[in-house]
Order: sequence, then C-alpha cells, then structure tokens
Amino acid sequence: MKIAFFTNGFPMMSEPFIALAAASLIDRGHEVDIFGLSGIEPTGFSSDPSVQHKLRDRFRNVHWPSAYGQRLLRLPAVSWRLARKRGLAALPVLKPQIYRRGWADLTSSYQAEALADTGPYDILHCHFATLGEFVLKHRQAGILEGRLIVHFRGYDISEVVEAGGPGVYDYLWETADGFVANCAHFRDRAIGLGCPAEKIAVVGSGIDLKGFPYRDPLPAGRGPIECIAVGRLTPRKGVHVVVEALRRLAAEGRALRLTIVGEGDQRPALEEQVRRSGLSERVRFLGACDHGRIQSLLNASHVFIAASMTSPTGGADAPVNTIKEAMAVGVPTCATRHGGIPELVEEGVTGVLAEEGDPADLAAALERLLSREAEWPEMCRRARARVEQTYGNEAITDQLLEVYRRALASGPHGLAEAQLPDQLAMAQPRQ
Repeated sequence: MKIAFFTNGFPMMSEPFIALAAASLIDRGHEVDIFGLSGIEPTGFSSDPSVQHKLRDRFRNVHWPSAYGQRLLRLPAVSWRLARKRGLAALPVLKPQIYRRGWADLTSSYQAEALADTGPYDILHCHFATLGEFVLKHRQAGILEGRLIVHFRGYDISEVVEAGGPGVYDYLWETADGFVANCAHFRDRAIGLGCPAEKIAVVGSGIDLKGFPYRDPLPAGRGPIECIAVGRLTPRKGVHVVVEALRRLAAEGRALRLTIVGEGDQRPALEEQVRRSGLSERVRFLGACDHGRIQSLLNASHVFIAASMTSPTGGADAPVNTIKEAMAVGVPTCATRHGGIPELVEEGVTGVLAEEGDPADLAAALERLLSREAEWPEMCRRARARVEQTYGNEAITDQLLEVYRRALASGPHGLAEAQLPDQLAMAQPRQ
C-alpha cells in the first residue's frame, strides 16, 4: 500500500508513536510519506535511531509566513510551482468554494504545493481528527486521492469538542472511510457524537518494547522510595497534585523522593510549590529527556506516578505512553481514573488508581501501593503482559493494517465534501 500520514508537525518529541507506526509499516513493505500540515515547528525525534533512519527523506512540513502580507507576496511563487506540477486547474486560488477560509488566509495554497507531487495514495491517514478538514478539501479539489482514515487521539476528541460543540465533526462521519480511536473511552465518545459504530476501531498508540526490556521491580529496602513522573508540565498532567500528595506522605514520615521529567509552562509554579512545601531536598526537575535517558531513570525507580486530570479546557488523556513504558520496564505504577487510563492500569491487578485531581486520594493510593510491596513482582509481570498484548508495536501494526484493508474493501468513499465547514475552531495542537 501507498500511505500518507498527516500530522500537525513531524517529528515531534511527544509523538514517537507516529514515527514508530510509519517505520513499522515500511518494515512490512508499504510506502509511507508523512506531512506536517499545521505550520508548526517540529521539536525533533525521540525515537530509536533505527526508526529515524527509515524515515529519512520521507517527511515534509508545510510552512507559511505568519504575516498575511508576506504570505501574499510569496503566493505567486507558490502558485507557479504548483501549476508546473499539476496544472493551472489545481490552484486553490481558483477554488474558493472548496477551500473557503483556507482560500482567504492563503494557507491552502501552501499546503497544496507541498502535496502536489505525491501521486495517488491508497490511504490518507489523519493522525489527529482536526486535520480531516484539510485533507478532505484537498481530496475534493483533486490534490489528494485515497481512502481517508481519521484518528482520534486526545485533544481532538476532548478540547476541540469542548470548544466547538458536539457537532464539530459532523462533516466527517459520512465523508471519511474509517475512524480509529486510541482507546475505548475515546471510541465511545466519538460514537456519542455521531460516528457510525461500524466505522470506528480501537487501535492504541504502540511502543517499541525492544527499547524497554523488563526487569523485576526494585525492592524498597531501607532507603528512600524513588518515585518518577514523566510528562509535559501542564495542569492536565497533574504534577502539582503529585507534589501535594508527596508533601502529605512526607508529613506522615514516609521517606520518598521524586524525579520530574518534562518541560512546560507550569514548571516555574511547580518549582515554587516544591519550595513552599519544604520538599526541595526531595524533588528534582530534569527537564525533557530522550528515551534512552528515561529508560535509565525508570530502571532506577521504585514507583511511577501519573496523575492525569481533565484540563480547564476539557482536555483528556488516553492511556499515555509514559505509563506503558513504566509498566513495560517493571515499575509499579500509580495513576488516576481519568480518560482511557483505567483501560491500562487496573486497580490491584496492573497497578493502583486514585481519583483525578485529589491529592489526598493520590496519597492514599501511593500508600496502598507501598504497603503491598510483596505483590509487586506479580503485579508488574501482569502489567508487562498487558502492555505487550495491547500496545506492543507488532500487534498495533497488525490492527492498523486491518483498518486500512477494511477501508479499501468498502464501497466508493462518500462525496459529501460540499458540506465541509470553514476552518474548525481548533484547540492549539500540542507542541
């Protein structure tokens, strides 16, 4: 198959699962191109070098000047290059009825020029649902050809719906050829919004288990319990709740230390919270780390903590990859009853759970986990097995290919693109 992946920007350090999916399809003999359509600056690979090597020269990001005047000045050159590739009839400037706001702000011309020399695809895979609008319009205009798969991953099925209302994706339900959600929680939400149940499958975000070999959990011993939290430092990840839970446990005499991996706008506030809580000797901030460094930190940790919570803008998480990686390595895990996370972390079976946004309940869950140290080896082996069976990359690739085959075997794709909306009131893509 010839497959096009569409992302906001590529590669992004927070999205190694997209690079891994592309490399795995290439390993299976398929051709994959990757396009970043949202004009954002990529943050780089966090994938294994072998994955990066397979994707060399296979991705392209669309960029346009932020100032409208500069966009307008460069438009003749962009249109000339597009016309040389596909003829004058392909120019978006001649199709305002299709591109509408993308025509008015000129971004559709920059996107079309980047897509124009690709030829037809079997599959057009939008890795975030917000990109479906762009791809459908380019398909209607004849720039793209192929069956459209729309993937719900997180912000697109939570924050975007909160901002745009329950009908924000109505234009997709009949025009797309298939849908994917990265957890059952988001699948059910999409169905509730109008997605045909027979057109959507659950395919998790895969991880490369070769990079996270299992080892038995570290015994607690007599020293401090080493805890680790990994993720973007935003309120949605609940790191402030982790710090408060740690303060409560420390006040009760528990010897705990916490390593925080990640960067984000909340870091200054978190550092101040740590200082005010008297935890400066117990908490360290390491900033963003690559996967090799994260693996080393996981191997040195007794407990992994993930306190995801619903953001003020309605954002929610699927089973996040950092939890999968910790469970794959063999680190006892404490997480929250939030989004799709309970599909991965099951109370008393593969970890422990707390109510989201509740420091007291998180402290109680951590205490519960620490008091059951004798059960850690069995719990962690079950956790590893769940990750292998549900999120191992080979299984995920099989599931994705089945989605593609079903789309290709279905009848002609819908042609209701005339009902496509003006540009969605999208939440800002994750950086």
